[in-house]
Amino acid sequence: MRFGENTVLAVGQAKPSRTDAIYQTHGEFYLTLVLERDTGRIVDASCNTILELTAAFVRELLVGRRLPEELPALEEEIRQRYFALTQKPLIASLKDAANRYRAALEGEEA
Repeated sequence: MRFGENTVLAVGQAKPSRTDAIYQTHGEFYLTLVLERDTGRIVDASCNTILELTAAFVRELLVGRRLPEELPALEEEIRQRYFALTQKPLIASLKDAANRYRAALEGEEA
């Protein structure tokens, strides 16, 4: 099994600029995260970028980091290192995925 039973999947989405190829191809920017349920550590990440190298760069930025506590630091790192039309959608989809992860855990506790 690639992902253990202690992992969960959270998908965030955001609208890219109409001038971005992702908008033309998919209409939405998606970020998929596999996280450890109890720690929030990101064990894998994928996004629907057009170029494979871009997706690999995003993965390296995120894997090993923790949500939601490292979200502000991740936002800043993306702003300082990721210079693409999808910078804002990447940040927005990361926030969306973090919110979905948090809501799912809160739902389990209820």
